[in-house]
Amino acid sequence: MAALLLVSLSLIASSFGDDKVQVGFYSESLCPDCIALSTKYMNKAVEEVGKIFDLLYVPWGNAHLLSDGTFLCQHGKMECIINTVDSCVLHYYPQREQFWPFLYCMDEAKEDQDMSVAQRCAEKSNLNWDNIDTCSTGTMGHDLELVYYNMTASLEPPHKYTPWITINGKHNTEAEGSRLIKAICEAYTGSDKPVACII
Repeated sequence: MAALLLVSLSLIASSFGDDKVQVGFYSESLCPDCIALSTKYMNKAVEEVGKIFDLLYVPWGNAHLLSDGTFLCQHGKMECIINTVDSCVLHYYPQREQFWPFLYCMDEAKEDQDMSVAQRCAEKSNLNWDNIDTCSTGTMGHDLELVYYNMTASLEPPHKYTPWITINGKHNTEAEGSRLIKAICEAYTGSDKPVACII
């Protein structure tokens, strides 16, 4: 299992381009503010300036790791389940072009996300639901979520709420709303700026 986690982390790292802005989206599946950021601003950023940034999506948020190894999530048991589904999707489909359509589809369901919605969104996004389902209901999904627990726990400064956005590894409150595209554009040092960064 340790090898599995190392593979997941290496895939995350390899998805980043040398000159792209690194955007971290620390989220949790049933968080209303996370859903709003995803559907209103992050999806627009993907569409308009997606070529200049890589997205690290971290599905843990304000959850807690209990002493018995189980998870306690802010918005209830279903949030823990869907966070784990998201972890499995990210493991099997580490490229943003693969995982983002699924995450956006889920967030369109708002707080009604459940396993039936996850299956529908996986099929709509051409992802293998059987693999995702097996992963999310077994030890593999649990261990993958621990990766995101550790990533969230390692934030400096520590996160205080969700959504929590980082730009090139630094917390950026401006990027946690309508100025997300502006924050990405300002952080981009390359010469191939999208139209949305110029107008």
